[in-house]
Formats: sequence, C-alpha cells, structure tokens
Amino acid sequence: MKKTSSPVSKVSTEMFIHQGSWALGFLTVVLLIYFGVGIGNSIGVNVREGMSDEDFFSIAYRSTKGFMLVIGIISAYGFLSYYVRHGITRRDFLSGSALAAVYLSLAFPVAAALIQWIVSLFASQDAGSTRLLQEFDNSWLLTLVSYGIQIFIYYLMGWLIGSGFYRFGWIRGLGWIAIALVLIGFMDALWQFELASLWEQWLPVTTDFSVTLPVSLAGSLAVILIALILIRLITRRVTIKM
Repeated sequence: MKKTSSPVSKVSTEMFIHQGSWALGFLTVVLLIYFGVGIGNSIGVNVREGMSDEDFFSIAYRSTKGFMLVIGIISAYGFLSYYVRHGITRRDFLSGSALAAVYLSLAFPVAAALIQWIVSLFASQDAGSTRLLQEFDNSWLLTLVSYGIQIFIYYLMGWLIGSGFYRFGWIRGLGWIAIALVLIGFMDALWQFELASLWEQWLPVTTDFSVTLPVSLAGSLAVILIALILIRLITRRVTIKM
C-alpha cells in the first residue's frame, strides 16, 4: 500500500522543485552575464569598474540575495493562497515552505561552487582564488555556511515583507519593509558584508569590529527565529485571497 506523504513533506518537496527550477534558470543567467562581461572586457568594451575582475562565485553570491528575497515575496503571495485553497493548513504551509527554503539555501551554495570549479577548469583559473573565499581565510566550509545562512535569511525577509503586504495592504505593509531592513542590516553587520554600513549611516555606532563565528551564527539564528515567529503571527489568521 502506497504511503501518503505528510502535508509538510508535500509542500516542502513541491516548493523546492518549483523554486529550484527558478534557481537553475537564475544561475544560468548569472553565468551568461559572467561570460558576457569577460567577452566584453576582452574586446575593449567598457565594463563597470571592479566587475570585470570578479569571479563567478562572488557575483552569484551577491546576486543570489536579491533572488531569494524576491522568491520569498512570491511565496507569501502565490504559494500560500494555492496550498490553503487545496486543504493545507497555514501551520503546515509555514513548516513546509521554511523547509523548502532550507533545502534551497543548502543547494544554492553547492551549485554555485560547482559551477565556479567547472569555469575555473576551462578558464585555467584557481578555483580557490575567489574573492569571497579569501574573506573567509580560504575555507570553503565556512564560505558555504555563510552563503547558505545569509540567503536563507534573505528568503525569510522577502517572505516577511510579502506576508505583511498580503495581510495589511500597501500602506501598513511598508512598515514590514522597515522591519526587514533592520533585521538584514543586523545580520549583515554580524557577517560584515555589504549592508553593514547601514548601521554607520543611520545609527551612532561603528561596524569596525571583529565578530567571532559563534557570535555570527548565534545572531543569525536569532534573526531566523524572529522572522519565523513574525511570519507565523501575520499568517495565522490571514484571510486567503482568491
């Protein structure tokens, strides 16, 4: 007798496959852009300063954040309505969607690293010479862990923003953008990347300090828990839009 999968397993598997297909398309586009920049640079076309010297992995790392933010928003709008209409509870959707995001956040860094390795073979480059890897003392494990955690949080922030707009509309939904920016700024300060300067621009603090790995991991876990709790509170009694 065939065993019926649980609602959480159904949601997580289907969403991972669906969003994973988007991710493959996205990485393909990034790869084409990377090759396009390389070709343009070789024939003398002006390329944005700094971009021509970047490797595929570093470009994918930065751009993946925006991609995960967008599909997080889509999760709140498209997938929630679809699954609830088909008998999945809001709680099961939350668990399944979060699990799918974890799967995607694990697969993305590995896929990007694998593509970087393949590209390095054809381009006669050292696969371990990426800019991002150097930020983590040439540790692939630490780089992939950081990559996965950060893009997972960006997915949650998109989900949080989308849920806020879905339930409260455009005016009050703007407040959830502000909350997401604060959480992203805090997370990025922990890992000391692009948005860490938000704190210096808007608050009387400095990000010129050293953060240990355990602190970065603990702080990221706190951001993840806060985001999931907020998403649960928003969507627990939300009216499903047909």
